[in-house]
Amino acid sequence: MPESTIEYASGARLHGLFKEVFALYGVVSEVMDEIHEKAGLRTSWIRVANSLSDLEVATVPDVAMVLNVSRQFVQTVFNDLLEQGMLSFKENPRHKRSKLASLTEYGHTVLAEAKEKESAIVKQALPNIDDKSVADAQCLLKFIREQVQGNI
Repeated sequence: MPESTIEYASGARLHGLFKEVFALYGVVSEVMDEIHEKAGLRTSWIRVANSLSDLEVATVPDVAMVLNVSRQFVQTVFNDLLEQGMLSFKENPRHKRSKLASLTEYGHTVLAEAKEKESAIVKQALPNIDDKSVADAQCLLKFIREQVQGNI
């Protein structure tokens, strides 16, 4: 059997990909803000709520670390989510001032409904992209992210 050879991407080719991803990020950020608004939530609310959903219970510093944002940003969003009834606090036995937060049942419901609306909006905007291409691109981007973190 003939030996298969892999042609590895050059640094210039990878840099071109990075530039395209960076340009796409700008466009997608704006579009996602619009999609989140149409789905009924702000982007900041969705980011923080998704993190809380993943973590189940967390403090402001926990979520700030996961999202790589300031504690002040997270505290502001926590306050908004609390006001909306999407978040609740309980005492933290390990720290007197840093309370534990979690999504309420209502918060989980609102987040799930927003995700469904988002998916429908995105599918309507991009109806003809084949699933394998999306899965391959997602896999490649995840691989690149994991390789680059800590190596550059």
